[in-house]
Parts: sequence; C-alpha cells; structure tokens
Amino acid sequence: MPIKPVAATDMDMARARQIVRALEPLKTLTGDDFEIVARTIAQSFAEGRRQGLDIAKDWSEDDWRQFKACSRQAAPLTESKA
Repeated sequence: MPIKPVAATDMDMARARQIVRALEPLKTLTGDDFEIVARTIAQSFAEGRRQGLDIAKDWSEDDWRQFKACSRQAAPLTESKA
C-alpha cells in the first residue's frame, strides 16, 4: 500500500527551511537537495498535525475537560532575565 504524503503548508515549509539552514552539516547541500530535505521536514510537521487532529477527534467530553483543567493549572512560561 503506497504512503500518501500529507500536504505541507507554506508555514511548514518556512519552518523547515529555517531548520535546514540552522544545521551545520546540511549547509553544503545543493539547492535541490536543500528543498528535498526541507519538504521532508515540512511533511513531518503536517503528518504530526494530522495525527494530532485524528487523536483529538476521538476524545470524549471528559478527556477535553481533563485537558482544560490541566492546561489552566500549568504555570505560564516566562522569559529568564539573567
């Protein structure tokens, strides 16, 4: 059964290109190879988003209630002023 790649958004591609640019060993890639690696990373973002949505679809009202309660209790992230 062939695997159908998930569509990556423009934002996925922008984030993926940023990652590829930041990785030192990948700086020697040709333009075409760079885009192949970036598209692979972007597709992994899209696949993760699809899987997350699939999981969320199966959640019950009680699951959502617990998630919201935990989210409210979590301390907000703050920047360190060191």
